[in-house]
Amino acid sequence: MAIAAGNPIVLNTPSPISLDRQYLLAEDSKTWKKGELCYLTSGTVTPVSGSTGGSTVYGIFAEDQATSTSTSSVWVYPLVVGMRLQMAVTNNGSDAAVSTANIGIGYDAYTASNISYLDVNGTTGAQFRVVDLYTALNAEQAAFQSHTDASTPGIAIVEVASLAVT
Repeated sequence: MAIAAGNPIVLNTPSPISLDRQYLLAEDSKTWKKGELCYLTSGTVTPVSGSTGGSTVYGIFAEDQATSTSTSSVWVYPLVVGMRLQMAVTNNGSDAAVSTANIGIGYDAYTASNISYLDVNGTTGAQFRVVDLYTALNAEQAAFQSHTDASTPGIAIVEVASLAVT
C-alpha cells in the first residue's frame, strides 16, 4: 500500500505551547481543505495555487472551506520559523521522490487539487528546508506501507526557514 499525498502535518513547533490561531479575512470566492497552505494578498488570506515562487506562504488553514468565501473571516495557523512539517513532495506538479541529497536544501511550496506539497523544482524563496525523510523517522511504518525514499510522492520532514514577506 503506497502513501497518498496529503496536506502538511505539523510535527512540532519551537514554542512550548500549542499553535496560535488567527482569525483573518479570507479572499472572496475561494475554497480549501484543512491543512492547505495559504498566503496573504491585499490584506486577505487565500490558498496557495500552483507554485509560490518565493517566500510567500503565511500559514495553514485550520478548517475546511467547502463553499466559496464572501466577506468572511477564517481560522489560520501562522507559520513560525523552526516549525517542522511533514510534506509530500512534488516536482512542479508531478509526484517526486526524495532522498538524502535533498537534506539541507530549501524549497518552495506548491498546491494542486487542495493538496500542498514541497516543490523540489522551486528554490526561489526556499521557505521550507528539508531536515529529514519520512522513511528515516518512521522506518517501521514506511516498511509496512512499502514506502521507500524513491516512492512517489516522497515524504519529507521540513523546517520553516523563513516567514512570508508581507
